[in-house]
Amino acid sequence: MPRLLALLLVLPLLFGTSELLAQSKKGAPAVKAPGPRDPSINVTVFMRDKGKNELLVATRIWPDHPEYNALALERFFATMKALGPGYKQDDEVAYTWANKGKVAKCSIYLESADAGTKTGTGAVVGCEANGVSNTAVPSGKDSRRESSSQDAKHLDDVMELFKKQEERAKASAAK
Repeated sequence: MPRLLALLLVLPLLFGTSELLAQSKKGAPAVKAPGPRDPSINVTVFMRDKGKNELLVATRIWPDHPEYNALALERFFATMKALGPGYKQDDEVAYTWANKGKVAKCSIYLESADAGTKTGTGAVVGCEANGVSNTAVPSGKDSRRESSSQDAKHLDDVMELFKKQEERAKASAAK
């Protein structure tokens, strides 16, 4: 039932995405990003791979910014798709997340104000067991600055850092 409710809430946003993208290609003004004080809602999905390694993928949406939400959710679903086929959604991970074990536990927080971007939001990636806490995703073209959610290569930057963190975490967890 919770999945059905979530699907019903997300469907209107998904159908509005293609129209928003078409408008942006026509030279329409960019969608205004919410500010750090705008109220937001967290959206989280738990995933697991064949080795029982766990992953939390989260984003935020803002009740007063439906246009931006469509873009944020598009990035969220693109990230989930990029993680497949290795990771699959597994709601049981929510119940085992706090348990210690010989598995890697990683997280990807999209639309994070903690990413340290100069404007807007970015992403933060972290994995337990590799000695590195959450790290802001650097921009592939300039590793000295954080990758902004609005950057064209943002998803590539997120996946690159995740793969590095995940490899180290899996190696550490196996010991």
